[in-house]
Amino acid sequence: MDLSDFDEDEYESLYQKNINKTVKETVIRKSVPVQRDLFNNVLPGQQAFYEEVQRDVTFGRTHHDFNDDTLKQYIYPTDFEIRDYQFDIVKKALFTNLLCAIPTGMGKTFIASTVMLNFFRWTKAGKVIFMAPTRPLVAQQIKACLGVSGIPSDQTAILLDKTRRNREDIWREKRVFFTTPQVVENDLKRGVLNPKDIICLVVDEAHRATGSYAYTNVVQFINRFNTSYRILALTATPGSTLENVQEVVNNLTISTIEIRTEDSDDIVKYMKNREREEVRIDLTSEIEDIIEQLGIAITPVLKQAVELGIYEECEPDRINAFVAMQQSQKIIANPNLPEGIKWRNFFILQLLNHFGQMLKRIKIYGIRTFYNYFKNKFNEFTTKYNMGKSTNKIAASFYFHPMLKNMMKSCDAMVANPQFLGHGKLERVREELENFFIDSDPTSRIIIFTELRESALEIVKCVDAMNDRNIRPHIFIGQARGKEGFDEVEFTRKHKAKGRKKVDRESRKAEQAEMDAKKKYKQEQEKLERSARRTASSEEAQINGMNQKQQKDVIKRFKAGEFNVLVCTSIGEEGLDIGEVDCIICYDTTSSPIKNIQRMGRTGRKRDGRIILLFSSNESYKFQQAMEDYKNLQLMIAQDYVEYKESDRIVPKDIKPECIKKYMSINEADETVNDMEDADDVILYATQCMMGTKTKKKSKKKAPVKKTPKSKQKQFFMPDNVETGIVPASNLVNKYVSDGSGELQLAKVTEHARNENPTMLDKIGDSSSSSGISDSEHNNAKPQKKRRKLISNTVEHPVSVKNETLASIPKVKAEPTVVIPASKPKPPATQLKTKPPVSKPQKDIDRAFLSPEEHAYFKEHYEPDGSLSMDLVPTFNIDCIQTAKVNHTKANASIINLFSDLHSNNITRTIDMNKTNCIAKSLQNISRSGTTLTESDTSMRSNIASIPQSTQTKNTTSDLSNEQVLDDLLGSDSDF
Repeated sequence: MDLSDFDEDEYESLYQKNINKTVKETVIRKSVPVQRDLFNNVLPGQQAFYEEVQRDVTFGRTHHDFNDDTLKQYIYPTDFEIRDYQFDIVKKALFTNLLCAIPTGMGKTFIASTVMLNFFRWTKAGKVIFMAPTRPLVAQQIKACLGVSGIPSDQTAILLDKTRRNREDIWREKRVFFTTPQVVENDLKRGVLNPKDIICLVVDEAHRATGSYAYTNVVQFINRFNTSYRILALTATPGSTLENVQEVVNNLTISTIEIRTEDSDDIVKYMKNREREEVRIDLTSEIEDIIEQLGIAITPVLKQAVELGIYEECEPDRINAFVAMQQSQKIIANPNLPEGIKWRNFFILQLLNHFGQMLKRIKIYGIRTFYNYFKNKFNEFTTKYNMGKSTNKIAASFYFHPMLKNMMKSCDAMVANPQFLGHGKLERVREELENFFIDSDPTSRIIIFTELRESALEIVKCVDAMNDRNIRPHIFIGQARGKEGFDEVEFTRKHKAKGRKKVDRESRKAEQAEMDAKKKYKQEQEKLERSARRTASSEEAQINGMNQKQQKDVIKRFKAGEFNVLVCTSIGEEGLDIGEVDCIICYDTTSSPIKNIQRMGRTGRKRDGRIILLFSSNESYKFQQAMEDYKNLQLMIAQDYVEYKESDRIVPKDIKPECIKKYMSINEADETVNDMEDADDVILYATQCMMGTKTKKKSKKKAPVKKTPKSKQKQFFMPDNVETGIVPASNLVNKYVSDGSGELQLAKVTEHARNENPTMLDKIGDSSSSSGISDSEHNNAKPQKKRRKLISNTVEHPVSVKNETLASIPKVKAEPTVVIPASKPKPPATQLKTKPPVSKPQKDIDRAFLSPEEHAYFKEHYEPDGSLSMDLVPTFNIDCIQTAKVNHTKANASIINLFSDLHSNNITRTIDMNKTNCIAKSLQNISRSGTTLTESDTSMRSNIASIPQSTQTKNTTSDLSNEQVLDDLLGSDSDF
C-alpha cells in the first residue's frame, strides 16, 4: 500500500508515536433531524447523526541540543530602522510556524534572516535551510541574509543542482544553507540529509506550496521524522481564494498568518508613495468595424449553439473563449451523447472558442495582434477544406463568409502601413514615455507588462519607431520558442497525391530539397533584414525565446542603462532581481490578484513610483473584481476563517527569551557579497567561501585529474522508537475475550520471547492442535535455551471497549485446551487408571496436570507467541484429576509422517504421491466414460494396493471407482 492511499488523519496517526507530536482524538456524535415515513421509519439515504472530531495535540521535549547560554535571549539586529510590524512578526515567528504575507519591498528577507540567526545561536548542531524557487532568488536571499544577520560565512553553504560534489560532506559540516526546494527534496530521498537535524526551514514565495510542488513534498517528508522544527513562509499574496490559502496552510503546517496590506496602520508609514492611475482606452472606429463584421459572420453559428442548448444566448461581441472551452470539455466527457452529436457540438464550440480569442486580441491588444491570429486560423482551415482534409461545414460557413473578405482587405491595408497603430493603448504608451523621460533622472527605468509575446514585440517596435534617443526599449520573455504559424506550402506538398514509381519518389525528394533551400534562404534574408533594425535582438528573442544567459545579459544592460524600457511578459512579475523601477505600465490586466500585486510591487521600493493601468473593453471590471476579492480574502483570514495546524514551541515553556537589540557587525566576506550585482557572481563567491577556496587566476597548466571516490552507500533514516524486525501478525490485531455476560472485552496480552528455532506447530500456527512433529523427532529434540520466566496467566485484566460497535465482532467462547503430551509411550485406552485424590503442596498442585519435565517441554515448544490462549495449567478440582496417555489416531499419525517426509524432502514419498495422483486420474476417466476395467486397469488397482499404508487415507482405499471421491481427491489443494 502506498502512502498516498491514506488520508491526512491516517497519515499522521502512522507516525505520531514515532515523533515528538501526539494527537488525541475525541469523536462526539450528535443526532440531526431526519425525515420519516408514516410508520416512523427513517427514509433511506439519510444520516441520522454527524460526528465532531476534536483533536488535542501535544508535543514532547525537543530532541535538539540547546546552547543554554544563548537560549534566554534572542537578538534583533539594529543595522536598519526598527519597524514595528517586523519586530512583531519576528517575535511570533520564533515560537510558532508562521506565514508572513506583506507587500513586496517591505522587508520579508530581514524577518527571515533574524529568525535564522536566533535558531543558529540557540542550537548546537541544528540545520537552518532557506529555500527559494529559482537560482536568481537564491542569490538575492544570500545577499540579503548575510548582509543583515551576521551569520558567519564559514558556516554557510549554497546548494544548487550543479553543486553535487561533496554534497554529503557539505550537509554534515555546514549549518546554514541556501538552496532550491528540488535540491532539498532529492537529498532527503537519497538519505544525504537527515530530517531530524533540521531546526528552521524558511520558504520563499510560499504561495507555490500547492499540489505536488517541491515545497509540499519537502515538508511532508520532514514531518514523518521530525515535528520539532520551525517553518517560516514568506509571500506577498498567500493565494487568490480561501481554498488556495487553506491548501498552503495545510501543506506547510502553518499555525498563524501575519498579513499586511498597503493600507495597514503599522505599514503605511513605511510605504513609499506609489501613485496609481487608471486610464480607460476607448476602441477605435477601425476596431469597432472589424468587430461588427466578425459578429455578422458568426451569428448563424451562435444561433445554432443556443438552439442546441450548448451556449447561452448573448450578443456576438460578448462571446467568451473560456466559457466555450469549458462547455466543449463537458461535452467530450459526456458518455451518454452519441458520437455524431458529440463531435458536431464540439466543432461548434471550438469555433466559438477561436472567435472569442479573436475578440480578446482585437479589443485588448489591437488589430495587428488580432490579424496575425485570424490569418493563421483562416489559412489553416481553408487549406485543409479545399484539399478535402476537413469537412467541417460549420466552420466553412464562418471563414468563407463574404463579410470577412472585405474585413481582410481593410486589415491588409492597415497592417502594411508601418506608421499605423493598431490600438489606442499604443498611443497612450508613447505619451507616457515622452512625458516621463523629459525631466527624469538618468537612472530612471520603466517596465511595461503584457501577457502575449506578439503584443510585447509590437510595443517594442511602436516605441522604437518614436526615434527618441532617450527611450531605448527591449523585450524580456521566457526560454520557449515562439509558435510557428501554419505552413500552407509544406502542408500542401505533404498531403498531395503521391506516385508509387521510382520517378515519383525521386521527384518528391528533389522538390523537398528545393523547398528546404528556399525556406533556408528566406530565413537568412529575414534575419539580415532584422539585423539592420534597432529591434533586431527583440525580434530574434520573440522567435527563438531567451535562454538564461540572454536574460541575464538583458537585465545587466537594463541596470546599466543601455536599455531603460523593458517590455516583459509574466516572467518579469516574480523571481528575478530586475532592480529599482520608477514606473510600471500594465498594458493589460488579469483576473488574478497575485499577478496584479506582483506587477505593481516592482516599483515604489526604495523611492516613490508610479503605476499606470491601461484598460479597454471589460478590463476595468476584471481588475476591480480581482482586487475586491483579495480584500475580502484578507478580511476572512483576519477573522480566522482558516483552519490552522498546531506546531511545536521548540523552546522549553519555562524559558522566555528576552529581546536584545544589537548592531550586527558584518565581516569583510559578507560585505563583498553585498557589493555584487550579478547573481552568478554571488553564487560563485558563496560557493568558494563554502569550499574554503579563494579566487585564483587561470593557469595554462592542466590540473591533475583526481579520481572520483566511490559513491557512498545510501542511508535510510528511521523515526525514533520505531520497532524493527519481523512482527507477528497476531500482534497487529486486537484480541477479545468473553467476560461471562456475553459481552466482549479487549484483552491485553503479555509479550513473549520468540522461538529461535520454531517447531512444526509454530509454522502451522495452530496452538490448539496436536503435535506437528513425529514421535522420533519429539524424542530426539534437543533442549533449547531456557526462556525467561513467564506469567502463568497470559490474560491480564480486561479493558472495556468504548465507542465501538460490538455487534460486528463475533463472540468468542473460551474453551479449555486439552494438552496430551507425546513424549512417552501411550498405553491403550482400556488401561486408563484413575488416581485417588491425594493432597499435595501448592508447588505440586501447580504442576498436577503435567509432570515437571512435560511442563518444561511444553513451555519450551508449544506455548503460543503473542497470541491469546488459556492458562497452561487448567483449573480442575483437585479431587477429580484424571490423567491418561493416548496414542495418535491412524489418520493423524499418517499426516504427521507425511509432513515429516516432506520436511526432510523424502524422494520415495514424493514418487508415491505422484503415482497415486496419476492412478486416480486414470480411474476417474474410466469412471466417467463408463467402460469396463481392462487388464491394465486391474494392474493399477494392484499398484494402489501396493502403496504403503502411510500414503493411503481412508477415503482413497474405500472405493476408488467412486467418481465423487476421485473429484474430491483431485480437486483438493493437498497432494495426499
